[in-house]
Amino acid sequence: MGMKRVVEHWEAAANSNEGKDEREYGIKLIVMASGLARRFGSNKLTADFQGRPLAGWVFEALKSAGCPPCSVTVVWHDPDIAVLAEFYGFNTCYNPGPEEGQAASIRLGLAASKEADAYMFLTADQPLLRGQTISGMLKSFPAGQGKIMLAAHRGNTGNPVIFDRKYKASLMQLKGDTGGKLIIRQYPEAVVWYEIANAEELMDIDRAEDLAHLSKILNSDSDRR
Repeated sequence: MGMKRVVEHWEAAANSNEGKDEREYGIKLIVMASGLARRFGSNKLTADFQGRPLAGWVFEALKSAGCPPCSVTVVWHDPDIAVLAEFYGFNTCYNPGPEEGQAASIRLGLAASKEADAYMFLTADQPLLRGQTISGMLKSFPAGQGKIMLAAHRGNTGNPVIFDRKYKASLMQLKGDTGGKLIIRQYPEAVVWYEIANAEELMDIDRAEDLAHLSKILNSDSDRR
């Protein structure tokens, strides 16, 4: 997808953010959107999914959750993702080394975000994630108690994940593609689950065929969002 097409397609969405409440949130949100998508074969985040760039679904979920754009930082490598994020009014941060893996996005996102009580991490390849889930986690998180909150469905966990500010220094020291799972394993007593109703919200896109599978799910439940 070319940059011009992204701009034209999403200019209306950007305009709808004008006048949004810009008050600071106690929790900052970091969207990891700079992966290389080797198994997909191309940039999956700009791939069309139901008439919308894949990353646009998570951006729309953030919008519907009522998150002020100033509280969101999108870590990107493909310029088209930066354009899309900026038209939503989100902060953006360039990742020059996506080959390292998730740790680079985590460190860059934290460095680019203002100090906060906690940090929510999201991936941009979960198109069925609902704004209701994001807002529910933000409202339920017990800030200041050293907790780590995971989205979960019947024992299966995934993203989004919220880390109390207590873990910021540890997150900044992560290397490679381990991501925050290393810290979650180190502090099992700190982990709390946020139960969601639909397992599909946790599903991410790794391969092109995953898009077709999720399209069937979305078409069978047009009222999901």
